[in-house]
Amino acid sequence: MGEGKRGKPRNELERLEIFEQLAAEYFRMVELFQPEGGPVPAGSIEGERRQWVELFRAALLRKFIVRDEHVSLKLVVRALRLCNYTADGDLAAGADAVTALFTAEMVQGRQHDIPGPAPDDARDTFEDVLYGRLLHGDADRFQRSQWAKDYSRLRAAAAQRFDAEHALRKALDVVSHGLAHDLLRSPAARIGGAGPEEPDR
Repeated sequence: MGEGKRGKPRNELERLEIFEQLAAEYFRMVELFQPEGGPVPAGSIEGERRQWVELFRAALLRKFIVRDEHVSLKLVVRALRLCNYTADGDLAAGADAVTALFTAEMVQGRQHDIPGPAPDDARDTFEDVLYGRLLHGDADRFQRSQWAKDYSRLRAAAAQRFDAEHALRKALDVVSHGLAHDLLRSPAARIGGAGPEEPDR
């Protein structure tokens, strides 16, 4: 899931179009991998499968959270406001609602304050845990921190990231509504192609 082949969006409207496709793919993935049945022991095969699905799900959310990603919620909200050429009230209210739902704690690099005893290396962030666990790029640090043996703490860290799904769902609904009803235009296009768009921040 990603827009890498396309490169950077050429304009703010294309950013919203790419976002709509990727966010829809994300929620489709979540739907396909919903666990069946009730709770299962963490040490069972099904328990381990659910743990990996949770971590992959949290990894995919990163694309919509980290500030420098082309389809981050921060840039999507900005694009919504710039492309709302009719000053549609529903789009404006929707952008505000996404902003209210998207908190600083969801962004990469923020320390997650998780109840319970601190690991050996209290400086570890969820990103360290995530990539140490999934990609083994930082596996030695991951093992030293004892996160690998603390399933409840891993799950708590991932759960904090899942709060971003509410903001993501709201953003997808607003963008889809705007595109379906032709309420969005690239800022440059609606000015007759004159003037540069606001640069990424």
